[in-house]
Amino acid sequence: MASWRDRLRSLHERVFGRAEVPPSSSESDDERPSITESPDLAQAAPVVAEKAPASRARAPTGKAPATVKTQGKRAAVASNDAPPRSTPKARPLAINLGIDFGTSFTKVCFRDLGSEVSGTVAAGKGGKEALVPSIVAIGSDGRLFLGDSVSGKQAAVIVPYLKMRLAGGPIGERLPEFGGIDLNKAESVRALAAWFLASVIQRSQQWLAVHEADRLKNRVADWSANVGVPVEHYDSQALATFEEVLGVAWLWVKDDLVPKTLQQALPSYRLTQPRLAAEVTDFHAVPEIAAAVQSFVMSREAVPGIYVYFDVGGGTVDGVAFNYLNFRGERRINFYSGKVEPLGVSAIGASLAQGAPGEIDAVRLEKLLKACSQSTLAELVLRIHKLVAYVVMTARRKDGRNWQEDAFQSADYERKFIGRLSTSRMRPLIVFIGGGGSKSEWYKGSIESTYTAFKHHSAGVPPYKLVEVPRPKDFIVPKGSADEFIRFAISYGLSFPFGEGPDIGLPSQFGAAEEPRQWTPPGVVDYADSKDYC
Repeated sequence: MASWRDRLRSLHERVFGRAEVPPSSSESDDERPSITESPDLAQAAPVVAEKAPASRARAPTGKAPATVKTQGKRAAVASNDAPPRSTPKARPLAINLGIDFGTSFTKVCFRDLGSEVSGTVAAGKGGKEALVPSIVAIGSDGRLFLGDSVSGKQAAVIVPYLKMRLAGGPIGERLPEFGGIDLNKAESVRALAAWFLASVIQRSQQWLAVHEADRLKNRVADWSANVGVPVEHYDSQALATFEEVLGVAWLWVKDDLVPKTLQQALPSYRLTQPRLAAEVTDFHAVPEIAAAVQSFVMSREAVPGIYVYFDVGGGTVDGVAFNYLNFRGERRINFYSGKVEPLGVSAIGASLAQGAPGEIDAVRLEKLLKACSQSTLAELVLRIHKLVAYVVMTARRKDGRNWQEDAFQSADYERKFIGRLSTSRMRPLIVFIGGGGSKSEWYKGSIESTYTAFKHHSAGVPPYKLVEVPRPKDFIVPKGSADEFIRFAISYGLSFPFGEGPDIGLPSQFGAAEEPRQWTPPGVVDYADSKDYC
Protein backbone atom coordinates (compact mmCIF):
# COMPACT_ATOMS: atom_id res chain seq x y z
CA MET A 1 0.00 0.00 0.00
CA ALA A 2 1.31 3.45 -0.94
CA SER A 3 2.29 5.74 1.87
CA TRP A 4 0.53 9.07 2.54
CA ARG A 5 3.47 10.92 0.96
CA ASP A 6 3.02 9.01 -2.29
CA ARG A 7 -0.74 9.73 -2.31
CA LEU A 8 -0.09 13.42 -1.71
CA ARG A 9 2.50 13.50 -4.51
CA SER A 10 0.07 11.75 -6.86
CA LEU A 11 -2.71 14.23 -6.04
CA HIS A 12 -0.34 17.18 -6.54
CA GLU A 13 0.73 15.92 -9.97
CA ARG A 14 -2.90 15.36 -11.06
CA VAL A 15 -3.77 18.94 -10.26
CA PHE A 16 -0.62 20.85 -11.22
CA GLY A 17 1.11 18.43 -13.59
CA ARG A 18 4.25 16.44 -13.06
CA ALA A 19 7.33 18.51 -12.19
CA GLU A 20 10.44 17.14 -13.86
CA VAL A 21 14.02 17.87 -12.99
CA PRO A 22 15.89 19.38 -15.95
CA PRO A 23 18.92 17.42 -17.12
CA SER A 24 22.27 18.80 -16.02
CA SER A 25 25.08 19.17 -18.54
CA SER A 26 27.58 17.85 -16.00
CA GLU A 27 25.64 14.65 -15.42
CA SER A 28 25.19 11.76 -17.81
CA ASP A 29 22.10 9.63 -18.07
CA ASP A 30 23.78 6.88 -16.14
CA GLU A 31 24.74 9.25 -13.33
CA ARG A 32 21.18 10.64 -12.88
CA PRO A 33 19.53 9.44 -9.70
CA SER A 34 16.65 7.09 -10.33
CA ILE A 35 13.22 7.63 -8.74
CA THR A 36 11.44 4.59 -7.45
CA GLU A 37 7.70 4.92 -8.01
CA SER A 38 5.02 2.98 -6.26
CA PRO A 39 2.57 0.90 -8.35
CA ASP A 40 -0.21 3.41 -7.65
CA LEU A 41 1.87 6.35 -8.80
CA ALA A 42 2.98 4.46 -11.93
CA GLN A 43 -0.63 3.75 -12.87
CA ALA A 44 -1.67 7.35 -12.23
CA ALA A 45 1.03 8.86 -14.40
CA PRO A 46 -0.61 8.11 -17.78
CA VAL A 47 -3.85 9.68 -16.57
CA VAL A 48 -2.04 12.87 -15.69
CA ALA A 49 -0.35 12.98 -19.07
CA GLU A 50 -3.69 12.62 -20.87
CA LYS A 51 -5.53 15.28 -18.86
CA ALA A 52 -2.71 17.75 -18.41
CA PRO A 53 -3.30 20.95 -20.41
CA ALA A 54 -1.12 21.79 -23.35
CA SER A 55 0.64 24.55 -21.42
CA ARG A 56 1.95 21.97 -19.01
CA ALA A 57 3.20 19.49 -21.67
CA ARG A 58 6.90 18.69 -21.89
CA ALA A 59 8.94 21.28 -23.75
CA PRO A 60 10.58 20.41 -27.09
CA THR A 61 14.03 18.85 -27.09
CA GLY A 62 16.88 21.22 -26.49
CA LYS A 63 14.87 23.27 -23.96
CA ALA A 64 14.39 22.69 -20.29
CA PRO A 65 10.88 21.44 -19.45
CA ALA A 66 8.67 23.97 -17.72
CA THR A 67 8.27 23.64 -14.00
CA VAL A 68 5.40 24.89 -11.89
CA LYS A 69 7.34 27.99 -10.94
CA THR A 70 8.25 28.91 -14.52
CA GLN A 71 4.67 28.36 -15.64
CA GLY A 72 3.51 30.89 -13.05
CA LYS A 73 5.96 33.45 -14.36
CA ARG A 74 4.83 32.90 -17.94
CA ALA A 75 1.18 33.28 -16.94
CA ALA A 76 1.99 36.58 -15.21
CA VAL A 77 3.70 37.89 -18.31
CA ALA A 78 0.80 36.77 -20.49
CA SER A 79 -1.68 38.55 -18.22
CA ASN A 80 0.27 41.80 -18.47
CA ASP A 81 0.30 41.59 -22.26
CA ALA A 82 -3.46 40.89 -22.42
CA PRO A 83 -5.70 43.86 -23.38
CA PRO A 84 -7.46 45.55 -20.43
CA ARG A 85 -10.96 44.43 -19.60
CA SER A 86 -13.81 46.65 -20.72
CA THR A 87 -15.41 48.77 -17.99
CA PRO A 88 -18.64 47.14 -16.78
CA LYS A 89 -21.77 48.95 -17.89
CA ALA A 90 -23.32 51.09 -15.14
CA ARG A 91 -26.52 49.67 -13.77
CA PRO A 92 -29.69 51.79 -13.76
CA LEU A 93 -31.05 53.22 -10.50
CA ALA A 94 -34.73 54.12 -10.53
CA ILE A 95 -35.41 57.38 -8.67
CA ASN A 96 -38.86 58.95 -8.45
CA LEU A 97 -39.33 62.60 -7.49
CA GLY A 98 -42.40 63.66 -5.53
CA ILE A 99 -43.14 67.36 -6.13
CA ASP A 100 -45.60 69.07 -3.80
CA PHE A 101 -46.44 72.04 -6.03
CA GLY A 102 -47.75 74.32 -3.28
CA THR A 103 -49.46 77.65 -3.63
CA SER A 104 -46.69 79.46 -1.75
CA PHE A 105 -43.89 76.89 -1.42
CA THR A 106 -42.88 73.76 -3.32
CA LYS A 107 -41.36 70.74 -1.56
CA VAL A 108 -39.56 67.79 -3.18
CA CYS A 109 -38.87 64.28 -1.92
CA PHE A 110 -36.98 61.52 -3.73
CA ARG A 111 -37.44 57.78 -3.47
CA ASP A 112 -34.78 55.17 -4.20
CA LEU A 113 -36.85 52.32 -5.61
CA GLY A 114 -34.04 49.85 -5.01
CA SER A 115 -33.60 50.41 -1.28
CA GLU A 116 -37.22 51.63 -0.87
CA VAL A 117 -36.39 54.75 1.17
CA SER A 118 -37.51 58.36 0.71
CA GLY A 119 -35.84 61.61 1.69
CA THR A 120 -36.13 65.33 1.20
CA VAL A 121 -34.38 67.35 -1.50
CA ALA A 122 -33.00 70.78 -0.63
CA ALA A 123 -33.85 72.41 -3.94
CA GLY A 124 -34.13 75.95 -2.58
CA LYS A 125 -31.56 78.71 -1.96
CA GLY A 126 -28.55 77.09 -3.53
CA GLY A 127 -29.24 73.62 -2.17
CA LYS A 128 -29.58 74.73 1.45
CA GLU A 129 -33.35 74.98 1.91
CA ALA A 130 -36.06 72.37 1.37
CA LEU A 131 -38.69 75.01 0.57
CA VAL A 132 -38.76 76.57 -2.91
CA PRO A 133 -40.98 79.65 -3.26
CA SER A 134 -43.62 78.92 -5.91
CA ILE A 135 -42.73 82.14 -7.70
CA VAL A 136 -41.31 82.98 -11.12
CA ALA A 137 -39.46 86.28 -11.51
CA ILE A 138 -39.01 87.94 -14.90
CA GLY A 139 -35.95 90.15 -15.28
CA SER A 140 -35.90 93.39 -17.22
CA ASP A 141 -34.49 91.54 -20.26
CA GLY A 142 -37.07 88.75 -20.04
CA ARG A 143 -34.77 86.27 -18.31
CA LEU A 144 -36.60 83.85 -16.00
CA PHE A 145 -35.59 83.18 -12.39
CA LEU A 146 -36.93 81.17 -9.50
CA GLY A 147 -38.21 83.29 -6.63
CA ASP A 148 -35.27 82.59 -4.30
CA SER A 149 -32.73 83.66 -6.96
CA VAL A 150 -33.83 87.29 -7.11
CA SER A 151 -32.65 89.91 -4.62
CA GLY A 152 -34.87 92.67 -3.38
CA LYS A 153 -32.80 95.28 -5.19
CA GLN A 154 -33.15 93.60 -8.59
CA ALA A 155 -35.89 94.97 -10.83
CA ALA A 156 -38.20 92.10 -11.77
CA VAL A 157 -41.84 91.24 -12.37
CA ILE A 158 -42.98 88.72 -9.73
CA VAL A 159 -45.53 86.06 -10.70
CA PRO A 160 -46.89 84.40 -7.51
CA TYR A 161 -49.62 81.78 -6.91
CA LEU A 162 -48.80 79.88 -10.12
CA LYS A 163 -50.76 76.83 -9.03
CA MET A 164 -54.04 78.66 -8.49
CA ARG A 165 -53.61 80.64 -11.72
CA LEU A 166 -53.06 77.36 -13.56
CA ALA A 167 -56.25 75.92 -12.03
CA GLY A 168 -58.27 78.89 -13.26
CA GLY A 169 -58.88 80.47 -9.86
CA PRO A 170 -56.21 83.17 -9.53
CA ILE A 171 -55.71 84.90 -6.22
CA GLY A 172 -53.88 88.12 -5.62
CA GLU A 173 -53.51 91.11 -7.88
CA ARG A 174 -53.75 91.10 -11.66
CA LEU A 175 -50.38 90.73 -13.38
CA PRO A 176 -48.99 93.50 -15.60
CA GLU A 177 -48.00 93.16 -19.23
CA PHE A 178 -44.37 92.50 -20.07
CA GLY A 179 -42.97 93.50 -23.43
CA GLY A 180 -46.41 93.32 -25.00
CA ILE A 181 -47.12 89.89 -23.48
CA ASP A 182 -50.20 89.59 -21.26
CA LEU A 183 -49.06 87.50 -18.30
CA ASN A 184 -52.67 86.83 -17.27
CA LYS A 185 -53.50 84.82 -20.40
CA ALA A 186 -53.76 81.06 -20.08
CA GLU A 187 -50.93 80.55 -22.58
CA SER A 188 -48.54 82.69 -20.52
CA VAL A 189 -49.50 81.01 -17.23
CA ARG A 190 -48.99 77.53 -18.69
CA ALA A 191 -45.56 78.40 -20.10
CA LEU A 192 -44.44 79.96 -16.80
CA ALA A 193 -45.74 77.02 -14.76
CA ALA A 194 -43.99 74.53 -17.06
CA TRP A 195 -40.74 76.49 -16.76
CA PHE A 196 -41.05 76.53 -12.96
CA LEU A 197 -41.58 72.78 -12.69
CA ALA A 198 -38.78 72.04 -15.16
CA SER A 199 -36.40 74.23 -13.15
CA VAL A 200 -37.36 72.47 -9.90
CA ILE A 201 -36.71 69.08 -11.51
CA GLN A 202 -33.29 70.21 -12.76
CA ARG A 203 -32.37 71.59 -9.35
CA SER A 204 -33.44 68.34 -7.67
CA GLN A 205 -31.40 66.20 -10.05
CA GLN A 206 -28.33 68.37 -9.54
CA TRP A 207 -28.71 68.30 -5.75
CA LEU A 208 -29.00 64.52 -5.70
CA ALA A 209 -25.92 64.16 -7.91
CA VAL A 210 -23.88 66.03 -5.26
CA HIS A 211 -25.45 65.07 -1.93
CA GLU A 212 -26.38 61.48 -2.83
CA ALA A 213 -23.19 60.72 -4.76
CA ASP A 214 -22.65 57.43 -2.92
CA ARG A 215 -26.12 56.28 -3.88
CA LEU A 216 -25.49 57.13 -7.54
CA LYS A 217 -21.92 55.79 -7.68
CA ASN A 218 -21.43 53.61 -10.78
CA ARG A 219 -25.16 53.89 -11.47
CA VAL A 220 -27.24 55.66 -14.10
CA ALA A 221 -30.33 57.39 -12.74
CA ASP A 222 -33.63 56.44 -14.36
CA TRP A 223 -35.87 59.40 -13.50
CA SER A 224 -39.62 59.67 -13.02
CA ALA A 225 -41.76 62.17 -11.12
CA ASN A 226 -45.23 62.89 -9.70
CA VAL A 227 -46.79 66.24 -8.88
CA GLY A 228 -49.72 66.85 -6.56
CA VAL A 229 -53.04 68.34 -7.68
CA PRO A 230 -55.89 69.25 -5.28
CA VAL A 231 -58.77 66.75 -5.34
CA GLU A 232 -61.22 69.48 -6.39
CA HIS A 233 -59.09 70.29 -9.46
CA TYR A 234 -58.19 66.64 -10.12
CA ASP A 235 -61.90 65.95 -10.47
CA SER A 236 -62.49 68.75 -12.98
CA GLN A 237 -61.48 70.01 -16.42
CA ALA A 238 -58.40 71.59 -14.84
CA LEU A 239 -56.72 68.15 -14.70
CA ALA A 240 -56.06 68.22 -18.47
CA THR A 241 -54.30 71.58 -18.06
CA PHE A 242 -52.07 70.26 -15.28
CA GLU A 243 -51.16 67.13 -17.26
CA GLU A 244 -50.27 69.18 -20.34
CA VAL A 245 -48.01 71.50 -18.35
CA LEU A 246 -46.34 68.56 -16.60
CA GLY A 247 -45.69 66.83 -19.91
CA VAL A 248 -44.09 69.89 -21.50
CA ALA A 249 -41.90 70.47 -18.44
CA TRP A 250 -40.73 66.84 -18.49
CA LEU A 251 -39.81 66.96 -22.20
CA TRP A 252 -37.88 70.19 -21.66
CA VAL A 253 -35.79 68.52 -18.96
CA LYS A 254 -35.41 65.29 -20.92
CA ASP A 255 -34.09 67.15 -23.99
CA ASP A 256 -32.10 69.62 -21.85
CA LEU A 257 -33.90 72.46 -23.62
CA VAL A 258 -35.37 74.45 -20.74
CA PRO A 259 -35.94 78.02 -22.03
CA LYS A 260 -33.98 80.88 -20.51
CA THR A 261 -36.31 83.78 -21.22
CA LEU A 262 -40.02 84.48 -21.39
CA GLN A 263 -39.67 85.23 -25.11
CA GLN A 264 -38.26 81.71 -25.62
CA ALA A 265 -40.70 79.93 -23.29
CA LEU A 266 -43.89 80.83 -25.15
CA PRO A 267 -42.90 79.53 -28.63
CA SER A 268 -41.08 76.56 -27.11
CA TYR A 269 -44.25 75.57 -25.26
CA ARG A 270 -46.28 75.78 -28.47
CA LEU A 271 -43.74 73.57 -30.31
CA THR A 272 -43.44 70.98 -27.51
CA GLN A 273 -47.13 70.58 -26.69
CA PRO A 274 -48.04 68.58 -29.87
CA ARG A 275 -45.35 65.99 -29.01
CA LEU A 276 -47.33 64.87 -25.97
CA ALA A 277 -49.75 62.86 -28.13
CA ALA A 278 -46.94 60.63 -29.47
CA GLU A 279 -44.38 60.55 -26.65
CA VAL A 280 -44.74 58.94 -23.23
CA THR A 281 -43.70 61.13 -20.32
CA ASP A 282 -43.02 59.62 -16.92
CA PHE A 283 -44.43 62.64 -15.11
CA HIS A 284 -47.87 62.16 -13.58
CA ALA A 285 -50.53 64.13 -11.71
CA VAL A 286 -51.69 62.59 -8.42
CA PRO A 287 -54.36 63.78 -5.94
CA GLU A 288 -52.52 65.60 -3.18
CA ILE A 289 -54.44 64.21 -0.21
CA ALA A 290 -54.16 60.66 -1.53
CA ALA A 291 -50.41 61.18 -1.35
CA ALA A 292 -50.62 62.88 2.05
CA VAL A 293 -52.27 59.85 3.70
CA GLN A 294 -49.96 57.36 1.94
CA SER A 295 -48.00 56.65 5.13
CA PHE A 296 -51.25 56.12 7.06
CA VAL A 297 -53.16 53.86 4.69
CA MET A 298 -50.10 51.65 4.09
CA SER A 299 -49.53 51.13 7.84
CA ARG A 300 -50.95 48.30 9.89
CA GLU A 301 -52.69 50.77 12.20
CA ALA A 302 -55.00 51.99 9.42
CA VAL A 303 -58.61 50.97 10.11
CA PRO A 304 -61.20 51.20 7.32
CA GLY A 305 -63.64 54.05 7.84
CA ILE A 306 -64.38 57.73 7.20
CA TYR A 307 -61.56 60.26 7.56
CA VAL A 308 -61.12 63.99 6.92
CA TYR A 309 -57.93 65.81 5.94
CA PHE A 310 -57.13 69.55 5.92
CA ASP A 311 -53.89 70.75 4.36
CA VAL A 312 -53.17 74.25 5.66
CA GLY A 313 -50.72 75.77 3.22
CA GLY A 314 -49.37 79.20 2.56
CA GLY A 315 -52.02 80.33 0.09
CA THR A 316 -54.90 77.88 0.44
CA VAL A 317 -56.59 75.37 2.72
CA ASP A 318 -57.41 72.11 0.94
CA GLY A 319 -60.02 69.92 2.65
CA VAL A 320 -61.28 66.45 1.72
CA ALA A 321 -63.32 63.65 3.29
CA PHE A 322 -62.73 60.06 2.17
CA ASN A 323 -63.73 56.50 2.87
CA TYR A 324 -60.77 54.17 3.35
CA LEU A 325 -61.42 50.56 2.30
CA ASN A 326 -59.24 47.47 2.66
CA PHE A 327 -60.43 44.24 1.03
CA ARG A 328 -57.86 41.63 2.04
CA GLY A 329 -54.94 43.91 1.34
CA GLU A 330 -56.50 45.66 -1.69
CA ARG A 331 -56.59 49.26 -0.48
CA ARG A 332 -58.85 51.94 -1.91
CA ILE A 333 -59.63 55.59 -1.12
CA ASN A 334 -63.03 56.94 -2.18
CA PHE A 335 -63.08 60.72 -1.99
CA TYR A 336 -66.57 61.93 -1.14
CA SER A 337 -65.79 65.67 -1.10
CA GLY A 338 -63.02 68.14 -1.83
CA LYS A 339 -62.78 71.90 -1.53
CA VAL A 340 -60.00 74.49 -1.85
CA GLU A 341 -60.29 78.01 -0.46
CA PRO A 342 -57.73 80.87 -0.39
CA LEU A 343 -57.50 80.80 3.40
CA GLY A 344 -53.84 79.87 3.82
CA VAL A 345 -51.35 81.50 6.16
CA SER A 346 -49.92 83.93 3.60
CA ALA A 347 -53.30 84.76 2.05
CA ILE A 348 -54.93 85.69 5.37
CA GLY A 349 -51.76 87.33 6.70
CA ALA A 350 -51.35 89.52 3.63
CA SER A 351 -54.90 90.84 3.99
CA LEU A 352 -54.30 91.65 7.66
CA ALA A 353 -50.80 93.09 7.28
CA GLN A 354 -52.04 95.68 4.75
CA GLY A 355 -48.78 95.87 2.83
CA ALA A 356 -46.42 95.69 5.81
CA PRO A 357 -43.09 94.11 4.77
CA GLY A 358 -41.84 90.81 6.12
CA GLU A 359 -42.50 87.12 5.61
CA ILE A 360 -45.74 85.83 7.07
CA ASP A 361 -45.58 82.50 8.87
CA ALA A 362 -47.81 80.83 11.45
CA VAL A 363 -46.22 82.77 14.34
CA ARG A 364 -46.71 86.18 12.73
CA LEU A 365 -50.23 85.24 11.66
CA GLU A 366 -51.18 84.59 15.27
CA LYS A 367 -50.03 88.11 16.20
CA LEU A 368 -51.93 89.69 13.32
CA LEU A 369 -55.12 87.84 14.26
CA LYS A 370 -54.90 89.08 17.84
CA ALA A 371 -54.47 92.67 16.65
CA CYS A 372 -57.34 92.68 14.13
CA SER A 373 -60.92 93.73 14.90
CA GLN A 374 -63.47 91.28 16.28
CA SER A 375 -65.67 91.60 13.20
CA THR A 376 -62.77 90.73 10.87
CA LEU A 377 -61.78 87.79 13.06
CA ALA A 378 -65.36 86.50 13.19
CA GLU A 379 -65.62 86.70 9.39
CA LEU A 380 -62.41 84.68 8.93
CA VAL A 381 -63.55 82.05 11.43
CA LEU A 382 -66.90 81.78 9.63
CA ARG A 383 -65.12 81.13 6.32
CA ILE A 384 -63.16 78.28 7.93
CA HIS A 385 -66.41 76.93 9.43
CA LYS A 386 -68.12 76.93 6.04
CA LEU A 387 -65.21 75.09 4.41
CA VAL A 388 -65.15 72.42 7.13
CA ALA A 389 -68.94 72.04 7.11
CA TYR A 390 -69.05 71.62 3.33
CA VAL A 391 -66.37 68.91 3.37
CA VAL A 392 -67.89 66.96 6.28
CA MET A 393 -71.58 67.22 5.43
CA THR A 394 -71.10 66.45 1.72
CA ALA A 395 -69.42 63.21 2.74
CA ARG A 396 -72.14 62.54 5.31
CA ARG A 397 -74.84 62.76 2.63
CA LYS A 398 -72.92 60.40 0.31
CA ASP A 399 -72.25 57.76 2.94
CA GLY A 400 -75.38 56.06 4.21
CA ARG A 401 -73.86 54.45 7.31
CA ASN A 402 -74.24 55.47 10.93
CA TRP A 403 -71.22 57.59 11.81
CA GLN A 404 -72.13 57.87 15.48
CA GLU A 405 -71.05 54.38 16.44
CA ASP A 406 -70.68 53.35 20.07
CA ALA A 407 -66.91 52.95 20.39
CA PHE A 408 -67.01 51.61 23.93
CA GLN A 409 -69.77 49.01 23.68
CA SER A 410 -68.73 45.92 25.69
CA ALA A 411 -70.04 43.35 28.14
CA ASP A 412 -69.27 45.73 31.02
CA TYR A 413 -71.34 48.55 29.55
CA GLU A 414 -75.04 48.22 28.88
CA ARG A 415 -77.11 50.99 27.42
CA LYS A 416 -80.00 51.80 29.73
CA PHE A 417 -82.09 53.59 27.17
CA ILE A 418 -82.81 53.90 23.47
CA GLY A 419 -81.93 57.24 21.90
CA ARG A 420 -79.02 59.37 20.88
CA LEU A 421 -75.60 58.48 22.21
CA SER A 422 -73.72 60.99 24.23
CA THR A 423 -70.68 62.42 22.45
CA SER A 424 -68.42 60.89 25.09
CA ARG A 425 -69.55 57.40 24.02
CA MET A 426 -68.98 57.89 20.27
CA ARG A 427 -66.03 56.84 18.19
CA PRO A 428 -64.54 60.19 17.09
CA LEU A 429 -64.21 61.33 13.49
CA ILE A 430 -60.47 61.40 12.74
CA VAL A 431 -59.45 64.71 11.17
CA PHE A 432 -55.88 64.79 9.86
CA ILE A 433 -54.26 68.20 9.71
CA GLY A 434 -51.06 68.92 7.81
CA GLY A 435 -49.14 71.60 6.00
CA GLY A 436 -47.00 74.45 7.26
CA GLY A 437 -49.95 76.20 8.94
CA SER A 438 -51.09 73.14 10.88
CA LYS A 439 -49.07 74.29 13.90
CA SER A 440 -51.28 77.37 14.23
CA GLU A 441 -53.62 77.12 17.19
CA TRP A 442 -56.06 79.44 15.43
CA TYR A 443 -56.55 76.99 12.55
CA LYS A 444 -56.94 74.07 14.94
CA GLY A 445 -59.48 75.93 17.06
CA SER A 446 -61.45 77.13 14.05
CA ILE A 447 -61.71 73.62 12.61
CA GLU A 448 -62.70 72.02 15.93
CA SER A 449 -65.28 74.69 16.77
CA THR A 450 -67.20 73.93 13.56
CA TYR A 451 -68.73 70.89 15.26
CA THR A 452 -70.48 73.01 17.89
CA ALA A 453 -71.13 76.09 15.76
CA PHE A 454 -72.94 74.12 13.04
CA LYS A 455 -74.55 71.56 15.40
CA HIS A 456 -73.04 68.55 13.68
CA HIS A 457 -74.04 66.34 16.60
CA SER A 458 -77.67 66.67 15.50
CA ALA A 459 -76.66 65.85 11.90
CA GLY A 460 -75.32 62.42 12.83
CA VAL A 461 -71.63 63.39 12.92
CA PRO A 462 -69.41 62.26 15.80
CA PRO A 463 -67.00 64.67 17.54
CA TYR A 464 -63.79 65.63 15.74
CA LYS A 465 -60.38 64.40 16.82
CA LEU A 466 -57.48 66.30 15.23
CA VAL A 467 -54.32 64.23 14.64
CA GLU A 468 -51.16 64.41 12.54
CA VAL A 469 -50.25 61.90 9.86
CA PRO A 470 -47.78 59.39 11.37
CA ARG A 471 -44.16 59.58 10.28
CA PRO A 472 -43.20 56.51 8.19
CA LYS A 473 -40.14 54.42 8.99
CA ASP A 474 -38.70 54.64 5.47
CA PHE A 475 -38.51 58.46 5.52
CA ILE A 476 -35.00 59.91 5.87
CA VAL A 477 -35.44 62.74 8.36
CA PRO A 478 -33.55 65.88 7.29
CA LYS A 479 -31.13 67.39 9.78
CA GLY A 480 -32.75 70.01 11.98
CA SER A 481 -36.27 69.05 10.83
CA ALA A 482 -37.05 66.09 13.08
CA ASP A 483 -40.57 67.34 13.84
CA GLU A 484 -41.46 68.69 10.38
CA PHE A 485 -42.75 65.60 8.56
CA ILE A 486 -46.17 67.25 8.33
CA ARG A 487 -44.68 69.71 5.83
CA PHE A 488 -43.37 66.86 3.66
CA ALA A 489 -46.26 64.38 4.01
CA ILE A 490 -47.58 65.16 0.51
CA SER A 491 -44.20 65.12 -1.23
CA TYR A 492 -43.35 61.87 0.60
CA GLY A 493 -46.50 60.21 -0.72
CA LEU A 494 -45.82 61.58 -4.20
CA SER A 495 -42.35 60.03 -4.17
CA PHE A 496 -43.92 56.58 -4.59
CA PRO A 497 -44.06 55.58 -8.27
CA PHE A 498 -47.29 56.23 -10.10
CA GLY A 499 -49.68 53.31 -9.64
CA GLU A 500 -48.18 51.92 -6.43
CA GLY A 501 -50.62 53.70 -4.11
CA PRO A 502 -54.20 52.69 -3.37
CA ASP A 503 -56.93 52.91 -5.99
CA ILE A 504 -58.77 56.23 -6.09
CA GLY A 505 -62.44 57.14 -6.35
CA LEU A 506 -63.32 60.80 -7.08
CA PRO A 507 -66.21 62.88 -5.65
CA SER A 508 -68.05 63.06 -8.98
CA GLN A 509 -68.39 59.26 -8.94
CA PHE A 510 -70.52 59.23 -5.80
CA GLY A 511 -74.02 60.60 -5.43
CA ALA A 512 -76.10 61.16 -2.34
CA ALA A 513 -76.92 58.01 -0.43
CA GLU A 514 -80.47 56.71 -0.62
CA GLU A 515 -82.58 57.97 2.23
CA PRO A 516 -83.87 55.25 4.56
CA ARG A 517 -87.55 54.44 4.12
CA GLN A 518 -89.78 55.83 6.84
CA TRP A 519 -91.71 53.35 8.93
CA THR A 520 -95.49 53.38 8.46
CA PRO A 521 -98.00 51.53 10.66
CA PRO A 522 -99.57 48.48 9.01
CA GLY A 523 -102.96 49.07 7.41
CA VAL A 524 -102.44 52.81 6.93
CA VAL A 525 -103.10 53.95 3.37
CA ASP A 526 -101.10 56.81 1.89
CA TYR A 527 -103.36 59.77 1.25
CA ALA A 528 -101.76 60.42 -2.16
CA ASP A 529 -102.58 56.88 -3.26
CA SER A 530 -106.21 57.12 -2.13
CA LYS A 531 -106.96 60.63 -3.39
CA ASP A 532 -109.99 60.95 -5.66
CA TYR A 533 -108.86 62.54 -8.93
CA CYS A 534 -112.40 63.10 -10.25
